Amino acid sequence: MSERKIIDVHAHIVPEVDDGARSIKESCRLLSLAAGQGIREVIATPHSFRGKRVEELKAVTEQIQKEMRYLYPDFTLHLGQENFYREELPARLREGKALTMTDSRYVLVEFDPGVTYDALYRGIHTLSSIGYLPVLAHVERYRCMRREERMEELTDKGCFLQMNYKGLQGRWYNKNVRWCRRQVTEGRIHLLGTDMHRTDFRPPVITEALGWLESHVDGEQLDAMTRENPLKLICYKNKDEVHQEK
Repeated sequence: MSERKIIDVHAHIVPEVDDGARSIKESCRLLSLAAGQGIREVIATPHSFRGKRVEELKAVTEQIQKEMRYLYPDFTLHLGQENFYREELPARLREGKALTMTDSRYVLVEFDPGVTYDALYRGIHTLSSIGYLPVLAHVERYRCMRREERMEELTDKGCFLQMNYKGLQGRWYNKNVRWCRRQVTEGRIHLLGTDMHRTDFRPPVITEALGWLESHVDGEQLDAMTRENPLKLICYKNKDEVHQEK
């Protein structure tokens, strides 16, 4: 397998916040599984806070980071959020009640799988019109996005399209797998994520997807989806120095 240092932009590893990790111990198990497959940087993206303050989320994230550094000295964990789109989301972002990705202008946003394209487009347009940079989570889940001109229209609006690695895994005759792979080979996908939750529910398993990617896309495109585009979502204290180190 490749020695790439992959950045995962979609992970539910902050414990006791959503349907993801249930403890810091499980968080570290999940991240160790991910690290064993080449992931060295992760943006944690909890769904909601369940009464937790942002300061608490940051403190837990830092604690997990320290634990992981004992096992993988080059491992880095960041905090973001996966936001379900509602009309009040822009206000919640401005008030700090919803989080962007690592304090950047990028917002990971999801919709109901049965959303109409008009409603999805309006949500993306609203976020971009007030200065945010939308990242559409797990694009393969939305029935309305199965028309490729819509994928391109959202990209033209400045929206990043994120796909889960799981969508690329499976038999070639599975129509959903074929659709996901075609979007990648035709250059419509900007980011890949594990969407890891628990050790017994959506664990991070990317080996099969990486094998397919390394056989079907060139190194430049693979780097863009797994590292270069993810780096755009991350606000480092001194971004230039970090980029040079990495």
